[in-house]
Amino acid sequence: MDQFLDNIYTETLEKLKSGGRPQIKLHAELIALIKDQWPQTIHSLNFKSQEEIKLKQILCILDHCQNSTSELNDHFINSLKILHKINHHELIVYCLGASQKHVIAESFKSGKMISQDYFDLLKTFLKEGHPEVKEWTLRTIETLGPLSLRFQKEVLEAKPLFYQLLNRHQKASHQIIEYLESEWKRMKL
Repeated sequence: MDQFLDNIYTETLEKLKSGGRPQIKLHAELIALIKDQWPQTIHSLNFKSQEEIKLKQILCILDHCQNSTSELNDHFINSLKILHKINHHELIVYCLGASQKHVIAESFKSGKMISQDYFDLLKTFLKEGHPEVKEWTLRTIETLGPLSLRFQKEVLEAKPLFYQLLNRHQKASHQIIEYLESEWKRMKL
């Protein structure tokens, strides 16, 4: 990985370990570097490889940025598609977490529409049922505010059964769905 990105990642981890809150300033040089490194990393990804470590570093940096950008939306979408194809649940969770800031929050700030591909991926992740991926998909949908209504059918179908609530991710999913249901009732008034 580029030494510059490696240094930012190391500083981020040090701040997190000391209880601080990293506030990485996303600037043109950093965006260009990430845009260059990310596709190379995702397309040569194997489990437990250097590329996996690089992608985790990129997503960690993006998750702890002070500002956001829509310039990376295609990278998020392509990565989620590839990660889904290879069933890399851990990286899907990291990618969803970082995408909340750069795809969703940036869309709300800029007024640009969120890609239908992104919405389709969220629906797919809800249906496929890996507990942690489902939980983080629901957390992502929750950040959509009124746009979460477009997922109402899929969210209700994803509601865990009673016996599944022993799993902490299923329990969290159940709580998020209950929250979304109450929000949807309020929105429809």
